[in-house]
Amino acid sequence: MQPAFLLRGREGTKVSWVPLFSALLLALCLLAAGCSSSGSSANAADVAGNWQITLQGPTATYSQSGFLLQSGKSVNGQFLLSGSCAGVGTVQGRTENSSVSLTVNQPAQIITLSGAPDANGSSLSGSYSILTGGCGASEVGTWAAIKVADLTGSFTGTFTSNGGTGVASHFSGTVTQGPNVGASSATLHGSMTSSDAVCFAEATVTGMISGTSVLFNLTSTDGRLALGQFSGQMTTDGTGATGTYDFFNAHTPIPGCPGGESGLATLAISGQ
Repeated sequence: MQPAFLLRGREGTKVSWVPLFSALLLALCLLAAGCSSSGSSANAADVAGNWQITLQGPTATYSQSGFLLQSGKSVNGQFLLSGSCAGVGTVQGRTENSSVSLTVNQPAQIITLSGAPDANGSSLSGSYSILTGGCGASEVGTWAAIKVADLTGSFTGTFTSNGGTGVASHFSGTVTQGPNVGASSATLHGSMTSSDAVCFAEATVTGMISGTSVLFNLTSTDGRLALGQFSGQMTTDGTGATGTYDFFNAHTPIPGCPGGESGLATLAISGQ
């Protein structure tokens, strides 16, 4: 047995250093949060946010998109699924250090995603399995996901008509993404104006975003007249979007263009 380190007290009493040294080590350990299980929560990957997901199956490719919330290691949310079993599924899962596991439940199928994040947490990848419950077929494959930036900021847009002349209208505006509530999409609201558009000079924007899919519903500023839509795909870094537009109202013609106008649109987005 190794001898204890001793200190002689004022009255000559021998006092052991061993209990004192052990208590000091324990205090330092607790302060560093390195000796308790709570330290592992800090290492859990941050998967909260908007995700665009691709599933590569044996014969087909599917897409999912939606928002995840995270509390410690627990994850929940909703994904919008494409393919023959399209619909919204609820998500439950966990993130543990360098691994992520998610289960997507739909009425007719269950999708299990297992994988890991990259070094900065902006992407996930791994393997998946589908257990069918009346829709599609059970299968296994691989998946990859990219976290999508918020759509909040100012933008400029070029809207080019398909009407044969290729006339371009130019818009500028602002858009704000609503909070992440763990749904398959988040709301959008804003406004846009133009000095050269034929159909209208200003519009209110409402809409939604899920993954990289973006929808603007356009109405007059007083909310009385529907003016049309823009539907497109945004870059994952949130700096731009491309898609199609349709300025048309079947019930009440738009005064500036009663026959409507449609074409291609490109947005350049500057985050706030």
